[in-house]
Amino acid sequence: MALDIPASQAPDGLSQSFFGSRNRKIENITVLGAGSWGTALAMAFARAGLPVKLWGRNAEHIEDMKKDGTNAKYIPGVPLPDGILPTNDILDAVRGSDAIFVVTPSKAFKHVAREIATSIRPGTPVISCAKGLDPHTNGLLTTRIKREIPQSVPMVLTGPSFASEVANEQPTSVVLAGPTQLADALTEALATPNFQLITETDLVGVQVGGIMKNVIAIACGMADGLGHGSNTRASILARGLAEAGTLAAALGGNPVTLLGVAGAGDLALTCTDAQSRNYSFGRALADPEMTLSANTFEGAMSVSKVCQLMKALELDAEIAPAVEKAITGDITPAELIDQLFACAMSETHAELQLTA
Repeated sequence: MALDIPASQAPDGLSQSFFGSRNRKIENITVLGAGSWGTALAMAFARAGLPVKLWGRNAEHIEDMKKDGTNAKYIPGVPLPDGILPTNDILDAVRGSDAIFVVTPSKAFKHVAREIATSIRPGTPVISCAKGLDPHTNGLLTTRIKREIPQSVPMVLTGPSFASEVANEQPTSVVLAGPTQLADALTEALATPNFQLITETDLVGVQVGGIMKNVIAIACGMADGLGHGSNTRASILARGLAEAGTLAAALGGNPVTLLGVAGAGDLALTCTDAQSRNYSFGRALADPEMTLSANTFEGAMSVSKVCQLMKALELDAEIAPAVEKAITGDITPAELIDQLFACAMSETHAELQLTA
């Protein structure tokens, strides 16, 4: 199996071209994806004072947003701030944009990237906000950006952030990963007192954090659904963090990145709160009496891809393969917990190695 392992940072020439002879600045933003997270990001950016084009594919939904001044389907009861322009014309949305945030499910990422490729100016940052592997290659989504839009600068926005809380201006910290100069410029333009952007250069590490946290959240949900306590969940969290660090290192990232907001921070949120769809999915697997309001679970859809990637890399993994077996019905949630705690904790899983 061929693996696409990207460099941690875009070539200097592309990121420098953004600040070229025209003295380009961050003056307008595009968000692709008018679901809950895309809308919440558009709200945060508009509150920073920038015009934001918010694209969605469903024309009727977009017209409702324009008419009502809110995204009643995904963020009900929260008015859209001034400066947000909803549109269903994707080429108009990206044309002339200084930064493009792609907030679509990972399964749609390739198609969207191909749609916009010829309309992107050289050096424009294209920021992945999805948390999953490329379903076509099992690679990272920044590699997909580079392949489909070679003139762009791939970046990542990730971290512990429920959309409803961002929309309601609850203080939130996320990570923006990419070339330092571009990340700093975007942070200066987009950060507000209630929406903090922490810059990072390790594209691989932050993406692995976003991929693995959903898988680990399912395991934690199963433990809680079985009635286990905080001790059990904490053990799964710690071992999951180590497993994520092992994957990050194998892909060329730095395991230490997983100790920050994009790793430990995202795990703390996703693995402990009922707002997390993947945590709730895990609970429902273990507790048949629990009903779910959502029917899309990124972790459940990507766990087999994660396991395939780990197998190709010949990694010693415990949690991801066990979660896959529980989802497919090969083992019960109770057997998953028994298996995890029967495993001798090897040195690799006992602690996160603090080296790249």
